[in-house]
Amino acid sequence: MTHHCKLQDEMNTAAAVDSPTSDAADECIQKRRILVLSGVFPTAAYPNHAVFVKNRVRAVADLSGYEVRVVSPVPRFPPIKWLKRWYLWSQFPKEEVLDGLQVSRTRYFQLPKIGGYFSSELMFGAIRRRVEQIRKTFDFDLIDAHWAYPAGVVAARLGHLYRKPLVVTGRGEDMCRFPDYPLIGRRIRHALRQATQCIGVSREIARAMVANGARADRVHVIPNGVDCKTFRPLSQPEARRKLDLPPDAKVIVSVGDRFQNKGFHLLVDAVARMRRKFPNVLAVIVGGAPRTGVDFLPEIQRRIQQGDMQRHVRIVGRRPHEELVWWYNAADAYALFSEREGSPNVLLEALACGTPCVATPVGGIPDELADTNLGVLLGERSAEAAADGLTEALTRPWDRQAIRRAMEARTWHHTATQVADVFDRALEIHGQGKQVTSRQ
Repeated sequence: MTHHCKLQDEMNTAAAVDSPTSDAADECIQKRRILVLSGVFPTAAYPNHAVFVKNRVRAVADLSGYEVRVVSPVPRFPPIKWLKRWYLWSQFPKEEVLDGLQVSRTRYFQLPKIGGYFSSELMFGAIRRRVEQIRKTFDFDLIDAHWAYPAGVVAARLGHLYRKPLVVTGRGEDMCRFPDYPLIGRRIRHALRQATQCIGVSREIARAMVANGARADRVHVIPNGVDCKTFRPLSQPEARRKLDLPPDAKVIVSVGDRFQNKGFHLLVDAVARMRRKFPNVLAVIVGGAPRTGVDFLPEIQRRIQQGDMQRHVRIVGRRPHEELVWWYNAADAYALFSEREGSPNVLLEALACGTPCVATPVGGIPDELADTNLGVLLGERSAEAAADGLTEALTRPWDRQAIRRAMEARTWHHTATQVADVFDRALEIHGQGKQVTSRQ
């Protein structure tokens, strides 16, 4: 059986991987062991914390021929609640089985304020000690690092130390901002040169990886997937009844932690410009205070008050992840006005529900909305452009079933098979190729 990897970037060509199909061959095949290194990973207490990393790792682990262990380093801080920014890390268990994945969380010392510049150095010793223990029972074949910094930098040192191939995934500001920092940028460029293969979750990130030292023929574009079982079309009237939303309103939904970067203030300003044309327009902001970082809620509330927008904007706070399917289905349009993005899961989730999207042209969003039947891609990030885009979305007829069908080829299983092909290439380049079973 031949499996074709269709990478989504002009830099790459399709590759075919042959795998045996007989039961006898399957029995003697040795599984490939993948050590995942990610500085951000969910836990049972915070299941939505970078859930997209867990979803990809879980999907790879579900493929035939792969075993996975996860190491996710966290800073060492005392469990003092008034230290809000750091309290989160103290609640992460040192060892945990999450969705069938064994997760180890090594503690390392973090310097306040300036520690980010030295994270890779500070965490390396603790990670190396844990990896030495893991190797006794799990002699991994490949390191899968998420975010070029700090995990990719640490993984490059581990790969050199243990002579293992390395795959680095760039996910956002690790490639779009961090390379410009003098200390961090130098380390990132060294790690990318050391990487056996690289993955960018958008074309923008893939290009940044090449610009910072990765070989163009070893960089692949593989966006995040989406859980099409959880996120699916439902009855809009039922969704609005369930969420206590007006049945006849023009509803715009936006989901995310309340960072300034997410652009909720632009949504408020855009709706203020639209309310004459749509007197019943209602923007709903779903999301809570960031668990680390500054909550932008006061500025959002100030703009609501200043524009007398209380009837047109509703802030509902953080909601359970499984409830988001109802919010997406209740919406006439989904809005994402971020300043920076990698491959935004909220956009894919809304589209999987059949909801058209209006979004800024950053990160992987232009790739996702290249098909104008899925939504409206803004020309710039401004309140004026957002108002125009939302007005178009609320007046255009949309085929919500066609939007849904477009996402059915974007499942996490589909993503995982592409990632597994990159792993296979890395192992072959490194001279450690082993047969694997066909991926089902």
